[in-house]
Amino acid sequence: MSIKKQKIIIICGPTASGKTGLALQLAKVLPKANLLSVDSRQVYKNLDIITGKDIPKNLPQKIKVFGHDIFNPDEVANLADYVRYSQKIILESHKTNTPLIIVGGTGLYLKALTQNLSDVMVPPNPNLRQKIEKLSLKELQDLLQKENSKKFSSLNRSDSMNPRRLIRALEISQSKIDISSSSHSRESGNLYRSFHWIGLMPDKNTLKENIHTRVLERLEAGAIEEVSHLFKKYPDKKLPIYTSLGVPQIINYLAQKITKDQLIDLWTNAEIDYARRQVVWFKKQSNIVWYDKDIDKSTLSKELSKIFL
Repeated sequence: MSIKKQKIIIICGPTASGKTGLALQLAKVLPKANLLSVDSRQVYKNLDIITGKDIPKNLPQKIKVFGHDIFNPDEVANLADYVRYSQKIILESHKTNTPLIIVGGTGLYLKALTQNLSDVMVPPNPNLRQKIEKLSLKELQDLLQKENSKKFSSLNRSDSMNPRRLIRALEISQSKIDISSSSHSRESGNLYRSFHWIGLMPDKNTLKENIHTRVLERLEAGAIEEVSHLFKKYPDKKLPIYTSLGVPQIINYLAQKITKDQLIDLWTNAEIDYARRQVVWFKKQSNIVWYDKDIDKSTLSKELSKIFL
């Protein structure tokens, strides 16, 4: 007896490429749909404007959005926790026969959901990190080689010369979590899933214009006030929320270190640099079907809806 595969559409691409807009357009032509956001900053509460949780307030009841507001602002977003959260959404969508659209631009999160990355199931170990983060590169290398020579030998030269990667390798090596069972479960689950990757890739000039316009729109919507309120409530600048694009620049503006025009330029450039890195990562993924700026999204959404038939 053959098992019917769960069909899942993944809409990906660089920031400001129109992913959410296409996902919503697709969802509206379906009888019902679940949208799963894959964004490493939209998982935080109280970062609605700055991270662009662009979901209309009058969204039809047949469309449900997941992946937002999972963590409090003073928490550290854990990829393992996000994967476990997302797997529940994926399974529930399958059980209720609800079309699932995964939309986002965080490559590692997308990869963790669709491939067997067993290491992501090992959460960070703050005590271990505090203990070894001051060690030299040579000391970290020697420690990993002593504790897990096989793991050390598997690292490429770049990773073996990177203290952050070595610390993560030690973290995984010392973990008492049985990652084999959890990774086997996810790998088995993905055997019964069919991922259809759709990529949006505007040309460079269009992307830059989109980013600049979006920065202005978010400032107009109250991004400065949002960050100001957040900083007053959570003053620890080491929190991951303060690495969100636009946040460092707004904090400098609030401290009167830069002007409003400089804020706009710096934030825009940070977004453009991030988009450039995203493009590099996505271009390495051979299973993505790409569409450029000239595609009619209404027509495309109707074509994509046929995948779920």
